[in-house]
Amino acid sequence: MRQFQFVCQTDDLPIGKSKMVKVDGQLIGLFNVDGEFLAVSNECPHAGASLAHGTFEGEVVSCRIHHWKFCLRSGRYLDQDKPEFNARTFVTRVVDGKVQVSLDADDE
Repeated sequence: MRQFQFVCQTDDLPIGKSKMVKVDGQLIGLFNVDGEFLAVSNECPHAGASLAHGTFEGEVVSCRIHHWKFCLRSGRYLDQDKPEFNARTFVTRVVDGKVQVSLDADDE
């Protein structure tokens, strides 16, 4: 059974904003995309910069250093077909105004 952990209140992250959160030592970029909360590993797979501090539009985040683009929903690296640079994504949910993230693998 998937385990979820509280990361913030929904009001703490307005639409169009992002923040870095920490769950069990894992840094996660949390993004509010039109009221839906999407989460990816905060570290850019290329150079390690914070994705939460990058720029994002819709479901695409750009790393702040080299501007590599990643899909927030799938983690897919969008600039080239190189899956080794995909970012890990995390399942989120909202319960009673609280945003929760699961570190469990997608197949659980």
